[in-house]
Amino acid sequence: MTENQINTVEPPGFGPHDLGPQAFLAQFMARPSPDPLSGAFESKFVVHPGMASIPLPPNQAGEAFAQIMSRPLKGPLSVYLHLPFCESRCLYCGFAGQKAEPDLKAAYVKALLSEIAYLADRPSTKGPVQSIYFGGGTPSSLLPEELECLLEAVKKNYNLCNDCEITLEGRIHDFTPEKAAGFIQAGFNRFSIGIQTFDTVLRRQVGRISDHDKVVELLTNLVSLQKATTVIDLIFGLPGQKLENLIRDIELAEEIEIDALDLYQLNVFNKSPLEVAINSGRIPPAIPLSGQGEFYRQGCQKLVELHWRQLSLSHFARTFRERCLYNLINKRKSDCLGMGAGAGSLMDGWSMYRLPKVDAYLEAVGKGDFSPSFISRPSKGHHLIGQIIEQMEQGYLEFERLVRKFSFDPRPAKTLMENWSQNGLIEWDDRRLKLTLSGRFWGVNLTEALTKAVTHDYRETSSLGALA
Repeated sequence: MTENQINTVEPPGFGPHDLGPQAFLAQFMARPSPDPLSGAFESKFVVHPGMASIPLPPNQAGEAFAQIMSRPLKGPLSVYLHLPFCESRCLYCGFAGQKAEPDLKAAYVKALLSEIAYLADRPSTKGPVQSIYFGGGTPSSLLPEELECLLEAVKKNYNLCNDCEITLEGRIHDFTPEKAAGFIQAGFNRFSIGIQTFDTVLRRQVGRISDHDKVVELLTNLVSLQKATTVIDLIFGLPGQKLENLIRDIELAEEIEIDALDLYQLNVFNKSPLEVAINSGRIPPAIPLSGQGEFYRQGCQKLVELHWRQLSLSHFARTFRERCLYNLINKRKSDCLGMGAGAGSLMDGWSMYRLPKVDAYLEAVGKGDFSPSFISRPSKGHHLIGQIIEQMEQGYLEFERLVRKFSFDPRPAKTLMENWSQNGLIEWDDRRLKLTLSGRFWGVNLTEALTKAVTHDYRETSSLGALA
């Protein structure tokens, strides 16, 4: 699944452009702590680092969209299709999803087919497609034949690589033997399934449907087919969860022979159903951020003990079938073409987003309007930011090489890295950076800080000498 379950608060104010370098960088410094895993920072700064951009006025979105899509782009492309339907909403979920009758789903599929064909004719979408991702919502709630129709349209209209990763996201209760066989027949070669935990009590508290035995049964069947890579999400920090619950979840993933898993931190969204349920006393409190570091530590240690490979800050692979292409490519800020209500795109650095209201999407497509609701200009230094995010997501940074390639002033970033090294978050030799286990837990903070440090407009340039 995409990486969305990260515990956050509102990001810090990054200050006016005339804020001096020392004051600006101070907000990203780690605090001295006996255990940096729990005490280096008070909070997570953002959900996803490097997202700063400049929105265009809404009345300019249509014209800008036409210009962006008319320019041939170099390099590979990812395709994302958004299916915004859910039978029920999990308490922790921050994504838009709605129930739908068969007629509405059929109308939505028809509209998506129109968008797929329309965008395929744009000069910007001719590059080789390395990954296709059906996300949501709950895409697996659709019938296999509906998904096959959409996937065949993408295959027909776009230039797929021979080894294209084709992912279907979904809930385990949709992966009955019959539907699983249908999804494979439709052409999917990777399944990303939101398990969150195998524990029945914990699952039911947050709105999951299937119990422990059913989850194990359906996953075991899916893996036994040996037709597609199987990936699951596990969340730590759930209300009432204990460390032994998480360790047992990981052991079960090993026993079932899952190909890969994501180890995500719980996000309690403000005014979300989960926060309401906790505040009302209906379910126990979630594990606070100060205690979640130990879950990450022990989860990572268990996975290393079982010889899983860590591919990103949260993603671990047991087999070499798993490549995690979609998430890693998009961390790089490569071109991603999103289609459907609620879909986001990134094309040539331009960020585009369509509102998730299905009725509005159907009405617009019916009028031949495929433009997004919002468009933002590329952020300053977006190519550099993309490479920082891509490398940091994998636990390292070739800092000296990036300085040579992009010719930015290294002193602000070095000031931060010296602080992080002293506080146990990184190992750094003035050329490259390597995240420690604590640094990986706080990776979103370190990455966001670096993107700000290398792109911030330091007006008080004379005071940069103090950073040398």
